[in-house]
Amino acid sequence: MTPLLFYGVILFTVALVFYSISVWAGWFSKRLKLWHIYVFLIGLFTDFLATLLTYLAIGGIVITLHSVLGFISIILMFIHVVWAVIIFRAGNENLITNFHKISLFVWGIWMISYISGAYLGAVMVV
Repeated sequence: MTPLLFYGVILFTVALVFYSISVWAGWFSKRLKLWHIYVFLIGLFTDFLATLLTYLAIGGIVITLHSVLGFISIILMFIHVVWAVIIFRAGNENLITNFHKISLFVWGIWMISYISGAYLGAVMVV
């Protein structure tokens, strides 16, 4: 495993931690809070950086189910964060208290991508 790919894997796991904390904190509190948005942003940034490092390590984009899910996930994460900012700034109580429902869906798609990447990484190393 190249150093770039190694650091990418580490950053994907950091993204998993931050994104999971923000999504599950929102789910349990049933209310979007400002700190959730900041943690979403950290998760998105680390996921983007990990994707960039992986791209550089591999030398391009390889189209697989995992990569397609990964790109869909990062786009959904971006939309998710933007939507969170819009909702929070608008102050619409109904949207603020229902935001957690979409969060779990986006997190689930991202988890499928994360797990498929972990599986592929384990298979390729063995």
